Parts: sequence; structure tokens; C-alpha cells
Amino acid sequence: MKQLYPLIALFIFVLTGCKKNPQDIFNEQKSGVVLICNQYYYDLTLTSGEHLYFSGLDEKGQFVNLTSNLANIRRQPGVLNGTGFFIDNSGNILTNRHVVAPAVDKVTVKNNINNIIQNYTKYIQALQDSMSQRYAALQQYAQQNIYQDYYGNTRTNLSNEEIFALQQEVETLKARYEQAENLKNSVWNNILSDNFSIRLHSQFGIAYDGDNVNSWDDFMKRPCSLLRVSEDAHSDLALLQLNSKQTPDGHYVFTVDNALATDDKQLEINQSVFMIGYNYGMALAKTDNGIRAQFTSGTVTQQPDGKRVTYSIPSMPGSSGSPVVDDYGRLVAVNFAKSNGSDNFNFGVPLMRVVAFLR
Repeated sequence: MKQLYPLIALFIFVLTGCKKNPQDIFNEQKSGVVLICNQYYYDLTLTSGEHLYFSGLDEKGQFVNLTSNLANIRRQPGVLNGTGFFIDNSGNILTNRHVVAPAVDKVTVKNNINNIIQNYTKYIQALQDSMSQRYAALQQYAQQNIYQDYYGNTRTNLSNEEIFALQQEVETLKARYEQAENLKNSVWNNILSDNFSIRLHSQFGIAYDGDNVNSWDDFMKRPCSLLRVSEDAHSDLALLQLNSKQTPDGHYVFTVDNALATDDKQLEINQSVFMIGYNYGMALAKTDNGIRAQFTSGTVTQQPDGKRVTYSIPSMPGSSGSPVVDDYGRLVAVNFAKSNGSDNFNFGVPLMRVVAFLR
């Protein structure tokens, strides 16, 4: 009987410690990977208390959909797709921070707003200059029509109707000039300093592999809430949760293995790694049979340094937040993919940082 124990232990090791076929990994885990849709806009409060809204900055750093009308920005929000995956049975979904809380460059926002204010005040000043020129012309015209009669009395060639019309125009010019001055000062008082704040408004929904998704409403069949984002600059991580607070039955749950995270040899150069995600979001995911996750593979290309894992897996911005697993099917990183102008780059947030974030 004692001789059976080593054999049983070996059998258990073989079952739990063997490398898996990539197709088997994909078939088993794809149900736990979700396509995230984030509809968002930014809310900037001016010194006057008025609000300006926009959905982002374009490649030249200019505002997209800048408006003071809240209804308008809600009709034209920014839209982001990314990937996430279940990490427990409570509907918690791990993803990248920049998928659910996209940052906007505050210096660019400040410069843009201040340029708009400066240009608008210059426009108002130009109107005032035009009013001043008209006022001077009226004064000159009235002066040219004044003369002294034979007895030294001051007279005018203008009729009473003309005099009344001139007086009315002068009074109107004075009133409009004062209004313009008040407006100019009011606008100028909204010049932004460095301590202004921008609020991000977001709504989140998810879809699963095989779902038919044709609109935002399809994502909102499974609404989510943002629980928290990482404050660590090296950990682009965030945690969403289904509003139902329950991972649906039959959907794979990825294990965040604390012991594996501290294993110095969990990843080695040229080791195979795999990623399940939604490259380019809906653009590639949508098929005649619903949305479909993609399975991509590569190898570790640099010795992990605790801050990131680099690999040769090709990916695009929509795969941000995808789980990266080793050839045993174990979670080893969270993919980070982001577009920077014309360049796309990707690497993984290592498991060690995932564990630290979830504590």
C-alpha cells in the first residue's frame, strides 16, 4: 500500500503540472474574458461656475466635441473598447486603468481653454475698437455741422430728427461698449491656473464571446461599476464589477495565484505565453456569429524586472486588459496595449503587481 502513495502523488502532479494544448486553454478560458465598452466625457468647471464638456483631445491636442451643453455631450461621448476578465465569483473584472479611466493631459486642456479665452477677449476688444471708431466719427460729423451765426450764436445744420438719431446712436454705443467691457472681464476671469480640476463621467457595459452586439444598449444589458483604479504609475490596473455582483454560471474565473507571483522562475526567456482578448474592440470582434475573442501567442522577450513583462505577442489597443497566461494556463500578467500617435506598444503588468493591487 505504501508503494502506491508515490504513484498517486506522481499522478496528481501530472494532472495539475502538465503543459496544456493552446486550443484547450482558449476553449476553457474564453468565457471568462469580456469586451468592455466605456462611454465617457470630461466635465470642466470654470471660475464662473459654468461648465464646459468635451469627449477628449485629438492627435493635435485639440478638443473633441467641446460644448457647454450637457445634453450635447451625452449624445456625443467618447467611446473606448478594452478587454477584462473575471477574477472571482462576485462579478469582479480586472482590466487596465486607461480603459476605464482614460487620462487627459491637463496642461494641454489648460492651454486650450486659455487660448480660447484670450482669442475671445481679443474679439470683444476688436468690437469695442469698432464702437470707439464709430463714436469718434459721430462726434466729428456733429462738430462739422456746427457754426456761429452773425450774432455769435452756436448753430447746427442738422435737423431735430438728425440730432435725435445721433443722440440715440451715441447712447446705444455707450451701453454696448459697457456690456462688452463687462463680458470681456467676465470671460478673462475664467483664465485657468494650475489648480483646476476635471471630472470624468463614465458608463460601463460588457459583452461575452458569442454575444450579438449591435449598439450601446447591448452592452448595457450587463452594466458595471468602477470599484477602484491603481494609484501606482507602474500598475495600469483597474477593477470593475458587474452590477449584479455575481459572475454568471459557466464563465471561467481566472486564479490570481499569490504563490506563483513570488516565484522568480515563473517566466523565463523564450517561454511561451498566450493572450485572449479583443484586439481593436468591435472592429475585429464582430462576426456573423456574434463577437469573438482572439487568441494570440508569443514568447517572453526580456527577463521580467518586476515592473513589466515584455513579450512578442502582437496586440492592438482593444486588447488592453487581456489576461496573459503561460503554457500551463496560469495567469502571469495583464496586457497593456496603448496607441501613442502612430506607434502601438504592448507589454504586461506582472502578476506580482496584480496581487499587490488586489490586496
